[in-house]
Amino acid sequence: MPSQSIFFDLLNNSRKEQVPVNIFLTNHLISGIVADLNNDTVELRIDGVKRCIVALDRIEAISIA
Repeated sequence: MPSQSIFFDLLNNSRKEQVPVNIFLTNHLISGIVADLNNDTVELRIDGVKRCIVALDRIEAISIA
């Protein structure tokens, strides 16, 4: 599993630039824009109004959408 600091840096840049990301979890894919980033969680805006919170230690991979 990649380092969480790599994920944190990528998510933080996405939050600043408001660029959509794809977050890959085990058997799931979540796409959205980073709304908030904490030390252990990331909050995504999905479809503009819905929100999803993901634990950073559960992320398998991230790509820019």
